[in-house]
Amino acid sequence: MIKKLVKKILSRIKRYLKIFYSFLKYYSAINYINKKIANNNKQGIIPVIIDCELSTLNQYLEPVVEELVKIPGQKFEFYFGEIIRGTGSSYSCYNKKNVFPVEIYQKLKGEMIFLSPHIYPKGPKSALKIVLDHAICSTKFSFHPKEYYENYDIYVVTGEINEQKIGSTLEKFTIQNDIKLMNCGYPKSDKLYQGMLPSANEIFSKLKLNPDKKTLLYAPSWEEGLSMREFGVSLVDTILQDKDINLIIKLHPCAFISSQDYTGGINWEEKFSSFVNYSNCAFIKEFKIDELFAVSDIMITDLSSVALEFLALNKPVIYLDCPKFEETFKNLYKQFNDITYSDLLENPLCNGGRHVGLINYNYKTILKDIYYLYENPDYKRKERDEYSRKLLSNKGCASKKCANMVLEQFCNRKTAVYG
Repeated sequence: MIKKLVKKILSRIKRYLKIFYSFLKYYSAINYINKKIANNNKQGIIPVIIDCELSTLNQYLEPVVEELVKIPGQKFEFYFGEIIRGTGSSYSCYNKKNVFPVEIYQKLKGEMIFLSPHIYPKGPKSALKIVLDHAICSTKFSFHPKEYYENYDIYVVTGEINEQKIGSTLEKFTIQNDIKLMNCGYPKSDKLYQGMLPSANEIFSKLKLNPDKKTLLYAPSWEEGLSMREFGVSLVDTILQDKDINLIIKLHPCAFISSQDYTGGINWEEKFSSFVNYSNCAFIKEFKIDELFAVSDIMITDLSSVALEFLALNKPVIYLDCPKFEETFKNLYKQFNDITYSDLLENPLCNGGRHVGLINYNYKTILKDIYYLYENPDYKRKERDEYSRKLLSNKGCASKKCANMVLEQFCNRKTAVYG
């Protein structure tokens, strides 16, 4: 009885010590960062908070931050909100002394800029909060919950299609006058459009693929009912029977998350491992994808927004029809949609460009569709070209455009508040 009581008391003490330690840790970080921000404000240095919750999303903000650093006559100090220590280390301006836990965002005070590559974080109340979402235009759902949009002052859109979709969402929630839409483009892919990536031969060499072969990129989404889960391995096996074709397999980042919800309990890297030794196949885990776009002739996907990035290059896409996804769509995305499943497949604001691609209704005939596109390069070219021009603005200079916008909006806001 006494042993049980002692054990219970020790357990409570341990729990309270943990809470106290957590309080001290956050309290210290809050005080330290707030003092630095206050000093920045006095010295005319603009504090910039960079959300680094997910290292995979850094690539969407890095080019903008690099351009901010280059702006003449204005100094910035950069701070990094992290969940796991070191997730922001890919930034050239990364400073370990300016790293803090994302949990204290709401405790920060002063004039500052908050940049995020996704709409979910809630930035400091006093900050100019800007989201540069990590997709050209989301597929599968019409909108996020209203409160996510309300967390931001500016939503950076990539082009006309994205602007139309987000604009209609803000009108739906009657908050169109509260959030500015700024059409800046897609900073992540500036180097691709500038021709600043490694040469095709260098990329093929890294992939260990023959540059003289036709090259396909298989980039599926992750949900139940879509191609990866339904017939992904069989599809790849079918394609690789043709030795005149290179196949690059680039699974969605969620396929590598150790969660039943995302993977269905399957180790997808292991599932595709039998193809690694094929001389005409490359399996890529790296999150960056622009180099793969540069060397691929055709993309094969299902309902993934990555298709829009490929279409923006005016390259053809084969869309795998996945009727079993309808059930997932109704269950998983019901709260984020005001459209039917059939609307999803036809609506240019949600369908990932499916209407300007070639639809494959049976993966066993995929080689036939692949060769059809090679033999008929003008298939839907006109429609694809028209659609692709609406996807991205400021190709090759989006980072600079965005950085200048960030500074201008911050200065305008400061003038409006303080005169």
